[in-house]
Amino acid sequence: MKQAIIFISILFQAILCLSAREPIWMSDLELDFPKDKYIARLGSGNSPDNARANAVGQIASFFNSEVVVKTTATSNLANDGENVVKNQEINQKVDSVSDMTLTAVEYTLPYYKRKKKTYYVVAYINRELAWQNIEPKIIQLRTKYDSFIELDKNAEHPFLEYKYLIKAKALSEELMSLFYTGVLFDSSKKKAYKDLISEISQSQELEMLNSFRIPLYVTTNGDYENLITAKVIEAFKELGFIPHEELKGNIRTILKIEINSNEKISDEICSVYPETSIYLSNIDETKVFY
Repeated sequence: MKQAIIFISILFQAILCLSAREPIWMSDLELDFPKDKYIARLGSGNSPDNARANAVGQIASFFNSEVVVKTTATSNLANDGENVVKNQEINQKVDSVSDMTLTAVEYTLPYYKRKKKTYYVVAYINRELAWQNIEPKIIQLRTKYDSFIELDKNAEHPFLEYKYLIKAKALSEELMSLFYTGVLFDSSKKKAYKDLISEISQSQELEMLNSFRIPLYVTTNGDYENLITAKVIEAFKELGFIPHEELKGNIRTILKIEINSNEKISDEICSVYPETSIYLSNIDETKVFY
């Protein structure tokens, strides 16, 4: 009895899908989804899922996002008693969307056009709801950004200044990216955040990162031929440090590299690699940063 009810329910839904009148959005998308209120795209496919994937892919393209759509083709041979018929089905699936998380995406019910044997679906985003979803995240990032700028201003050591500025820069980039995504939903918000964007763009603190260099006194112990030390120093150079072998007056940071052994000892049972300890601290070693 239960199986019969389920079958009737599925059959009823299929009949509704096939007998439904053509929706207005099939011939006039903007009439149902005005551009000032929605971002909407019409997608099609040989199944409702394929149509949805096609529609959301078009929306993602609107945001200049990279969408990876996996397309697979499956074939089968059917024998109707007289002839062997080859059927082929194309399936599409949105595998990933990068650069932009498509928030608040909604879909219409699928419409099936029997003559074309094709399903149609509209994927749409309500602009106002999307901005309401994004704005709290912008405010949160702004608060975090301000806190790291304040920490930088009050830092007692160049390394701490550098550390806080790096975090502030990462937060500012995330904030700017999110803001300009939000503006695509509602361009009127540009004016409300004009001062914030100008402040970040012209930040003297962030500008300092371009020329930030920290002199570093390097000491090493146990490194045969300085093989490991050279690699460690190279890594710190890329981060903006200037290594020195002698302690000079303007140096306030020390890098200590302690190595038990450079040799790799191995046999059939085990392998032993060098044990390395790296410490980054202020010059009198009262504060360890790393």
